[in-house]
Amino acid sequence: MQNLIFFSDRQYIERIRLNDREVLGEIFLKYQGMVLNYVLKHGGKETDAEDILQEAIIVLWQKVNAGNFQLTSRLGTYLMGIAKNKWLAQLRKDKRLTSDDNREDPVDDNPSSLERLLTDEKIKLVRRALEVIQPLCKKLLMLFYFEEKNMNDIAKIMNFANTDVVKSKKYQCKKALEEVIQKEMVKVEGKNL
Repeated sequence: MQNLIFFSDRQYIERIRLNDREVLGEIFLKYQGMVLNYVLKHGGKETDAEDILQEAIIVLWQKVNAGNFQLTSRLGTYLMGIAKNKWLAQLRKDKRLTSDDNREDPVDDNPSSLERLLTDEKIKLVRRALEVIQPLCKKLLMLFYFEEKNMNDIAKIMNFANTDVVKSKKYQCKKALEEVIQKEMVKVEGKNL
């Protein structure tokens, strides 16, 4: 079996910007299982999943190279969102071929202005919360969620005894972050009343 090296989301996006076509295959291999599971659970076949993932990667490539693309979630989440929308659109299209009575608007790959605004607000909220929690927690969460480091890497980087310590500390830090976010949300809701 071939050893694959997976890069961080930022590295994938940068490689797309640099027109590195090899990255397409790497992204495909990394996310094919996730998309395959979804499509199979929702009435599709393996070939459908491959087509949907290829289309999602093409959309990603086009958006990154169109200009000011900013990844506001994990790459897998972004690709999965596109894949789900494309698969649902395909299911609707197939249904329309058998019954033209059910006319629905096609699924748009672009989030609405409201969705973008909500996502931006959530990102700002998380960033503010990250500034409030302990520096150790901030570093650990950043390494895990944003740099996508595994538990072994985090243990080495942060000088923890082993991965069990990392898991335990990550859990505690995530809870601390959630508490800060909850408090911030209560403040925001109080202002909007």
